[in-house]
Amino acid sequence: MLNPDNKYPVKSLIKALGILEYLGTVESGSTLTEISGKLRIGKSTVHRLLGTLRDHDFVWLEPYSSRYILGARVLQLSEQLSHQSLLVRHGEAVLSRLANDTGETCNLGVLDGRSVLYLVIKESNAPLRMTGHVGKRLPAHCTALGKALLCGLSREELARLYRKGVKLEASTKKSIATVPALLDHIDKLRSAGAVFEYEESYHGVVCMASPVRAHGDKTIAAISIAFPKNRVNSRKMQEFKALLIDAAQELSNDLGYHRNKRLEAAFA
Repeated sequence: MLNPDNKYPVKSLIKALGILEYLGTVESGSTLTEISGKLRIGKSTVHRLLGTLRDHDFVWLEPYSSRYILGARVLQLSEQLSHQSLLVRHGEAVLSRLANDTGETCNLGVLDGRSVLYLVIKESNAPLRMTGHVGKRLPAHCTALGKALLCGLSREELARLYRKGVKLEASTKKSIATVPALLDHIDKLRSAGAVFEYEESYHGVVCMASPVRAHGDKTIAAISIAFPKNRVNSRKMQEFKALLIDAAQELSNDLGYHRNKRLEAAFA
């Protein structure tokens, strides 16, 4: 997703990144002609970009099939991210336990503009379940993850993010449709230990989320549990809420945060 505040995008870099993203979606690689046609970029431009990416080991060219695949440098960066990112590293373990305890799909996400970027997803083993992929983005205003993250922003930060003229995408009929309604909704949720979303992003799906905080009481991420609305009763919802808040607190502690009295009252 392009950043609307970036007034000087580097077009050649955008095209190169587009090639890498595309190669990440095809299991057996792709030819120069296929890449050119899929991305609607001239063959000569694709050839030059692929040459540069090959020089830096971001893509490989299989000699027998003449198909391009992702190179070792992408794998190295992926491994470095896993080791370097405390959020992802600790989040993997916390979400695995939460998914095992609840039997439902659990997610870890961060705010990326007005969207939620999913960093870790642990899917339920149930036949009917929420599915997704790491790296997906959904509008923050119609997801429990997004609401938990927006609650961590000040009113001034929210006003800048949802400035005048911004239109909200409605994923379902139950999605919040206007910025004033969203700002009012977030104000009412600020003291909640867990926030909910009822079929606002997908029909038949309920989701609850809790913020993850780091040192300085800053909300840096959120974790959620998503499930079909017909599978969970009110008693199970309360059990899930308690497990979710405990998991969010565990991950927050792993990142150097310690619950204070004000937060204790919010979790009550």
